[in-house]
Amino acid sequence: MTVPLSAALFDRRFVLVTGKGGVGKSTVSALLAAQSGARGRRTLVCELNAQERIPAIFGRAPVGSVVTPLRENVWGVNIQPGPALEEYAEMKLKVRAVARLVFDNPFVQRFMQLVPGMNDLLMLGKAFNHERERDAQGRPLWDTVIVDAPATGHGVTFFRLPKVIRDHVPVGNMHEEARDMWALLTDPERTATHLVSLPEELPVQETRELARTLFGPEMGLPPGALWLNQVPTPLFDAAGEAQVREGAPPDATPALQAAFDVSQIRLGREAQARAYQAALEGLGLPLVALPLLYSRELGPAQLDALLAAARAQGVP
Repeated sequence: MTVPLSAALFDRRFVLVTGKGGVGKSTVSALLAAQSGARGRRTLVCELNAQERIPAIFGRAPVGSVVTPLRENVWGVNIQPGPALEEYAEMKLKVRAVARLVFDNPFVQRFMQLVPGMNDLLMLGKAFNHERERDAQGRPLWDTVIVDAPATGHGVTFFRLPKVIRDHVPVGNMHEEARDMWALLTDPERTATHLVSLPEELPVQETRELARTLFGPEMGLPPGALWLNQVPTPLFDAAGEAQVREGAPPDATPALQAAFDVSQIRLGREAQARAYQAALEGLGLPLVALPLLYSRELGPAQLDALLAAARAQGVP
């Protein structure tokens, strides 16, 4: 059963995107950013210490750790642990020179590298700070902050980290920051976590397991939509499909026989995608199917095509 998309889902201010590596998380993050920006919302899309993909989808050069415009109402940034740590130090110590004196110390740098999860905490904390940034009038600087989160295995640890720190560090700044981060991650009024999959066995299996972990009682994150990427679009109408299934005529040339063989393989892939989509619909999440695009590169034109396909399925 297909779950309808709620317009309110796309009004959440803090949006996370995760899934198995290679399924198109960055593509969906860019699509969500373009969709949000097109609605007039000031939108920041964040990659986390990544080999940047999102700026190229918008037709832009890599942006690094500086917030940079990508499209009207859309900005991008690649959050990196070093600059995030320096910014946090300045925020807490107030004086830039003092902050650099403390955190440029080789002993402090080695210590930070040895603490498990510290880089993840710094990057999540930086994204969290973007969510609570305010302009001179005290209004939120960003209407939407989108985080292209780590892939499945690493992603679960990444999402759970603030809760672990909150529960095991009883007092102090770290406890308070982790407590506030976890409150944001689990707030259904402000946050949504979107999942991305492909219509293939392993991605679908991992997506089902990930949904149970993130949205189940253990973590209780508020769910977003499920994005099924690279779904083959049907090539034939009913009559054409029936003809392909009958097979090539006895007097078919080798080229025609090959065309029939390829078409039958394509019909098999389409049927397989439908079966995997039905399996994912069993999770009870709203699902958006993104078409397989036959393009060497993913750029602004392809992004707009995916956005149009999403809108045709009810994405505002």
